[in-house]
Amino acid sequence: APEAVVQRQVDAYNSHDIERFVQCYADDITIHDLSGRDPPVKGIAELRKDYQWLAKAPREFRVQIINRVTVGRIVVDVERVLGLPKDKGTPEVIAIFEVLDGKIRNVWFPPSD
Repeated sequence: APEAVVQRQVDAYNSHDIERFVQCYADDITIHDLSGRDPPVKGIAELRKDYQWLAKAPREFRVQIINRVTVGRIVVDVERVLGLPKDKGTPEVIAIFEVLDGKIRNVWFPPSD
């Protein structure tokens, strides 16, 4: 089920386990930053490279799911980011996942400001 795949990647992200995290994604994954600030992340190799920082993040760093809506193969999470320095607060972000054949194929991050 799409929701279970997304939850597995959240659990891997929160435990800072890059390999388990990457296993949740299709080989041709594309991550879209809808703010236009960052170019799309394309493919598993680029995903693994872009998320290497997670292995070095403080153990307190994680996301908390505030709300989740699933419609077919689309899962929309509202996430609160925890464990950041005090001056960064606890921002909330939206992540939209498309799950096909048991893997996350696309992710969209709308602007949060």
